[in-house]
Amino acid sequence: MSEVRLVRTLAVPLAIAFVFLVFTPKLCERAIVNARKQQVLAPPPAAEGRTGLVIQSSTPAQQSAANLRFPPGLDVARIQYLVEIDRSYAEPLKLTASADPALAKILLDRGYVDQNLAPTREGLINVNGAVQTADGWAVPVAGRKFLGVERIDDAGDNRYDISVRWRWEPTPIAASLLSRPTNHTLKAQFAGGERNWVLASYIWPPDHELR
Repeated sequence: MSEVRLVRTLAVPLAIAFVFLVFTPKLCERAIVNARKQQVLAPPPAAEGRTGLVIQSSTPAQQSAANLRFPPGLDVARIQYLVEIDRSYAEPLKLTASADPALAKILLDRGYVDQNLAPTREGLINVNGAVQTADGWAVPVAGRKFLGVERIDDAGDNRYDISVRWRWEPTPIAASLLSRPTNHTLKAQFAGGERNWVLASYIWPPDHELR
């Protein structure tokens, strides 16, 4: 009797173990296969109209004539660069208080000059770029602003005569002296080739009229 009871006692655990060892791996394998069949790949994201890095400049595009034909390697940006690094163009317009009563009043009201129109300590601190000359204290009142290209003429021998439009931009201290600046024109000859253009000379140099 004891042997029968022992067999009965061991039969149940052995049967459970047999089920786990035989059927469980097959069930797991079937579940994995079904899951793979039902898996749906997510569609790739829709392509956007604009890709890559997009940079928006705060500087507006320069206005130039639409029918201009630029030589290879010389576009508006290159012309602007060559003009703006030229010393005669880059030099700001300076006026002395003794030569301009309106400027003298502004400097006096701000305490930048004394009654003799000589610079005060406040003037020396706050007015950048002013210089002492034989005619008095010369103060920067405006700088040139490139506006665009008006005309391009082929002068031959890899030289081009180019007309550039610009205007004065008054400094903060002289804003009231030039409330509505008008356009000016300079004409310069550019020489070189596709990768080595230079501003060779001025035909009409940038003027110094504050208007």
